[in-house]
Amino acid sequence: MPQLDRIIIFPQIFWLFLIFTLFYTILTHFFLPKFLRSLKARKLIAKANSEKVSLIVKESAENKIKLTNTVMHNLTAVTKILNNSSTLNISNFNLAKIGKVDEAIGIATKNSILFCNSQILDSINIYFKLIKK
Repeated sequence: MPQLDRIIIFPQIFWLFLIFTLFYTILTHFFLPKFLRSLKARKLIAKANSEKVSLIVKESAENKIKLTNTVMHNLTAVTKILNNSSTLNISNFNLAKIGKVDEAIGIATKNSILFCNSQILDSINIYFKLIKK
């Protein structure tokens, strides 16, 4: 059997080591630095994106807090105005009449928002705070 001949085993082992050594050298010298650069670039891009996301989340949270504070400030101003005005005081109104007024305002708002399209208006149900479902 020619595979087991002792004369050709040593040259085969020599060429095997030589080819694999060359292959390893080429891979580590030429291709590995390119792979490492691309991995480092991806890591830097991911880090930059995560920093941008955290900055946007922080700004969003700050804007939400500012908006909530503004809304609360304006709502307290409106309640002060309503409480100070004797004609606009809620205790002067009958709750049954307020429900009808709320329903009428809701219907008018619904009509104005949807540009008075009767098919769309009939298909959408809007429930208001004081209307019993």
